[in-house]
Amino acid sequence: MRQTSRRIVADETEVIDRLSKRFGKYALVVGVAKRANDLKERVRSPLEPSGAGIITRAISEIAEGRVKIRGEEPEDEAK
Repeated sequence: MRQTSRRIVADETEVIDRLSKRFGKYALVVGVAKRANDLKERVRSPLEPSGAGIITRAISEIAEGRVKIRGEEPEDEAK
C-alpha cells in the first residue's frame, strides 16, 4: 500500500470515528446504509460509482452535513 493511500484510509477512519461518537454507531450504520441505498437506486449512468464508492459518498455527505440522520438533535438545542 502506498503512503498516500494509507493517509486516505487514516482520514476516513477519523471521520467515521468522529461521526460514530456524534450519532452513535448504530444510527450511523443505519444512516449510511439508507443513504447508500438511495444513491444506488438513483444511479442512471454506468459511470456512477458503485459498491464502496457509494458508501464513501454517503459517509462524506453525512460528515459535511448535506444529509441528516433522522433523530439527530439540532446543534443549537444540543448545546
